[in-house]
Amino acid sequence: MNIEVKNELLNLPSLKFKVDEIVFDHIDTKPNWSKAYSMLDEVLQKMANNYNASIRRNNGEIPKGSTYWVLYMDIAAKLIYFTGLSHAHVIDEHDVEAKMHIVKLYQKSAACLPNASLEINEEFVEELIKSIEVISPQSDVPTEITTNHSIEECLAEFYALTKTYE
Repeated sequence: MNIEVKNELLNLPSLKFKVDEIVFDHIDTKPNWSKAYSMLDEVLQKMANNYNASIRRNNGEIPKGSTYWVLYMDIAAKLIYFTGLSHAHVIDEHDVEAKMHIVKLYQKSAACLPNASLEINEEFVEELIKSIEVISPQSDVPTEITTNHSIEECLAEFYALTKTYE
């Protein structure tokens, strides 16, 4: 699966379209959770690799906030969520370690979402919370989420996740 890059930047409209297409085709329309997970995880891996390369080019510094990075993080937050959601549907229901990993993905999704307090993101945040409650009802896994980060904090949160993909 190709992800368009121009001048070392991801083509964000194309990336968003690709993620939306996977979600629509394999989650919303006719659920095929394993295919959705495989495809979304591949996109997340490529996005993580691109982000890590960007930081290396920037002498190890996290990028400064800009419109590009706000859009980038909005796509990343939703990609992380849908990767976790599709993963939740392919694991064994008794696999506590996998459930903990999925909860962490959901929490990271919330932490990476810029402008989480805006009305446009309200439904997404509610869905995130419900998904955490479904995967870990009455569990010892911490299920709270943190939102309303500045774009710089969102970028730092995403970097913490992308380092696990190296």
